[in-house]
Amino acid sequence: MVPLRTKLLAGLAVIVLYGFWMIQLALSLPASELQFSQQGDQLLAAGADAAPRPVEAMLIGGTALPARAVLVIEEPDVLPAYSDINQVFAEHTQLLQALEAGTLWVRYQDGSEQQLHPVARGLMQLPAMFWLQLLCGLAGMVICMLVWVPGERNLATRSFAFSGLGYLLASSTAAVYSTRELFIDGDLFRVLSGFNHCGAMLFSAAVSAFLWSYPRRAPSVWIPLALYAGFVSCMTLDQLQLTASPVEGFHLWVIGVFMIGLSGAVWQWRQTRNSAADRSAFRWVLLSIIAGTVFFSAGMILPAILQVAVPHAQGPLLATFLLMYAGMALGVTRYRLFELERWWFSIWSWLLGGLAVLLTDLALASLLTLSGPTVLAASVALVGWVYFPVRQFIWGRLTVRRQRGLDTWLSQALPVMLQAQRSDQADSAVEQALLAVFQPLRVERLGRKAQHPQVVDNGDALQVPGPSGEGDYVLLHAEQGRRLFTRQDVQLARLVLSLDNLVLHSLTARVEGATEERNRIRQDIHDDLGAKLLQLLHTASGDSRQLVREAIRDLRELLHNMDGHEVRLDVAASRWQEETANRCQASGVTLHWQQILGEQSLSAGQFSHLTRVLREAVSNALRHATPTELRVQLNQQGDVTLQLRVENDGVALAETGTSGRGLQIMQARARQLGGELQHGCVQQRWWLELQVPIGPPDTPAAD
Repeated sequence: MVPLRTKLLAGLAVIVLYGFWMIQLALSLPASELQFSQQGDQLLAAGADAAPRPVEAMLIGGTALPARAVLVIEEPDVLPAYSDINQVFAEHTQLLQALEAGTLWVRYQDGSEQQLHPVARGLMQLPAMFWLQLLCGLAGMVICMLVWVPGERNLATRSFAFSGLGYLLASSTAAVYSTRELFIDGDLFRVLSGFNHCGAMLFSAAVSAFLWSYPRRAPSVWIPLALYAGFVSCMTLDQLQLTASPVEGFHLWVIGVFMIGLSGAVWQWRQTRNSAADRSAFRWVLLSIIAGTVFFSAGMILPAILQVAVPHAQGPLLATFLLMYAGMALGVTRYRLFELERWWFSIWSWLLGGLAVLLTDLALASLLTLSGPTVLAASVALVGWVYFPVRQFIWGRLTVRRQRGLDTWLSQALPVMLQAQRSDQADSAVEQALLAVFQPLRVERLGRKAQHPQVVDNGDALQVPGPSGEGDYVLLHAEQGRRLFTRQDVQLARLVLSLDNLVLHSLTARVEGATEERNRIRQDIHDDLGAKLLQLLHTASGDSRQLVREAIRDLRELLHNMDGHEVRLDVAASRWQEETANRCQASGVTLHWQQILGEQSLSAGQFSHLTRVLREAVSNALRHATPTELRVQLNQQGDVTLQLRVENDGVALAETGTSGRGLQIMQARARQLGGELQHGCVQQRWWLELQVPIGPPDTPAAD
């Protein structure tokens, strides 16, 4: 396979060589001492410093050739008949041969005569209209080449490329013969005019086929083929002159085929009515084509067909075709025409940058009247110190859009992703990161699962696979609708997914590391502290033995909580009731236990905190009061709230109106559970009530 840059360089080289050939062809046409022009039907001639004078005849070896104004006409096909065109070609042959033989004289209307001699033309003598037509044709062909080479091989891109070829043929050949200094070989004139007709008709057929093929394919492949068949038929009629007038043999064919293309535009308009992206792209294409063709059609083709007015100057009208190609170039970035990306303009920068350097060197070499080495040194210095900085500044201000770097999007994506992961909202982490990076107008979820991020709807949307498998994210209109999605955004989306995966693995590794460390500590506590407590249990007696048993029980609960296993609410209540009943029995206090519970489960952290709150509440009642009874109520309110209420008589603590260390600890545990702790005294009874949320969220175990 040939690399893309090699293909582009080869195509550019062919176009440049063709341009040099046209320049050489224009320089091969001779001039004379006089400048010829027309005023109405009168041929005028002017010397270097003299005013134009009316010419009566051109004398060829003593034979007078009428000095007709049509001899300097820019475009011969505006004449009413092919016979008139052939006569112009024949007279130009006679004039050129006489000039080269030294037998050509000019007779003015005042009777004076002047002999003409051939004068070679240089680059500076080529008129501005020559350069305008040639450069516009070359630029149009370069644009088409940059679309055709990297683009898809379909009828639309081929037709667009053919239109550029037609435009180049029409404008470059017209640049040669329309800017002649009167003298040109008739046969060469005929050939150049024929290629001009070929290019114009090819342009009309190709643009019409393009309108039938983009953005939707034509309903039948025979429609574009019929348009190209019309091109072949027109060229046959025109070049063989099978009709009397170029109106029937050429002009009507050009305008007729183009009208068929406009009917294709109507068809495309109807076909894209349900697709906003295709409709917007086609609207841009249609406006570009109309802007590039309306001036030439109104100023050249229609006057030639109707024969009611003198056609306008051909050079500026041909140059307006470049508006169409410039519009297409802008459409590449705005609507991704031909499925091309923004790197298309980087190719333009590379090509035009090199061309500008060459032109700058040529201009400096032409303007500076210095020796060769001095000119070379001056041009290198000016290009390096002046041209390159100015070019980069202008290019950066006008065309280069600042791209967000890696540090920018990392600062946008990483914080929201970490926050979502830490909040147990892993599924929304990617969505939050995508919102931060791309700033779309809207995000939708689709049921289907894409394998990789991809740009859809001609850049209006970016489809990103969801990490949970529940569906894809579809981001609509990047940066609040200010731009389209590109392939660079696909790479960014992949980085976002990779970053989410990395964050998830990091958090998982952190949890796994904490679990391993907790298990190690648990094992050490079990092996060391457990063994010592068992030894104390065997050696202790009386009250000390009971304290050791309670310490062993607390140690077992601590180790169980460190395992992180959930505990069913009814199982937890049974443990709490058993412990509280034993403590009340040991203190001679009557326990009244009431519970209304569901099948909800508590996390290890919730169980640990609730156990310690209840234990501290019972301890306060037994330690700071002289109760005769203790009431404990456990009520589950729905599936989300658990209410724990402890009451006792003998309100020694309530009488003081102070809160001790135990209440402060219980308040802290209530906050860690996300609940609320209240207490008070009613009718000489102390009460404490805790309401906490229960459910899936895990609460860290108490220290």
